[in-house]
Amino acid sequence: MRKPWYSIFYVKSPIAKIGLGILAVLAGIVLVLFLMATENKRMDAQTASWEGRSIEKGASLFIANCASCHGLDGKGLPVVAPALNSRYFFSQRIDDVGFTGSLKQYVKGTIHSGRPSKVSTQWVNIMPTWSNQVGGPLREDQVDQLVDFVLNWEEEAMAQTPEEDPWQFFQDSLSKQLPYSPDEPGYDEKVAEAIAAAEAAGAVGYEIGGVAAEAPTEGEGDAAAGPRAPEDLFASLGCAGCHNINADQTDESKGPVGPNLGNLADHAGSRVDGEDAETYVHQSIVDPGAFVVPGYMNGVMPQNFADQMSEDEIQGLVEWLLSH
Repeated sequence: MRKPWYSIFYVKSPIAKIGLGILAVLAGIVLVLFLMATENKRMDAQTASWEGRSIEKGASLFIANCASCHGLDGKGLPVVAPALNSRYFFSQRIDDVGFTGSLKQYVKGTIHSGRPSKVSTQWVNIMPTWSNQVGGPLREDQVDQLVDFVLNWEEEAMAQTPEEDPWQFFQDSLSKQLPYSPDEPGYDEKVAEAIAAAEAAGAVGYEIGGVAAEAPTEGEGDAAAGPRAPEDLFASLGCAGCHNINADQTDESKGPVGPNLGNLADHAGSRVDGEDAETYVHQSIVDPGAFVVPGYMNGVMPQNFADQMSEDEIQGLVEWLLSH
């Protein structure tokens, strides 16, 4: 009878069997020790890989949803929204707002729930809610990815000098950031310069060194120069942070914070019964809460544009938006 091919693996000697068994056990022990010695490194590498993927996905989400207000580099847009890629943000922010948790918890809470109840602020845009658990457009894992991306700026931000910090005069605790004190010579002049710089950028309603920066009266400072150009107003007042003037608003493509304005003239006259296009756009600027486009949150658009522009400027902006 012919022997099967696997007969070559038969071991007849009991001693040989015992020896091979001992060798197998020793090999198993060596393998286990090797895995124990390398497992932490492997797990660390795997964790870093997952964190890297999360940051990459967070970057895509940031570009699509956050960069229009906070800037592509995270250094903010004056008046529109604060800097996140900022030494102040990583080293002092949670202390100034009295938050007792970690910075990661603060960032996640802000992205998750936004700041919809904060109606008095120097920022043009109010942070909307983003998590779908509270009515926003993002899943919770996407919120976590955004958090990872924002926190990834820490090393770069902490390398900034105070002079390089982009937060500058546009953070909630503005008076704490000034590099001078009331006892310093020339303090009054420096405060005046700071207020002038902030007001020129449109920031109002805060204090610098105990001196309030108030909104100018309608048309103040602009009478001699005449009405500002509508395209300049659209940029300086932060409209571009929420509205894309070059994209159409459709069911398939909607602005994430505010409606796209590329085809505004096509539907402005039919949004509110009894209002033509010009009336509707004018009302949306001076009283944005009078009608909120379905799907968007009331209170996000600033309520004080009528105080920041003359009537001629508002009319010019209405005509520009409808003809753009």
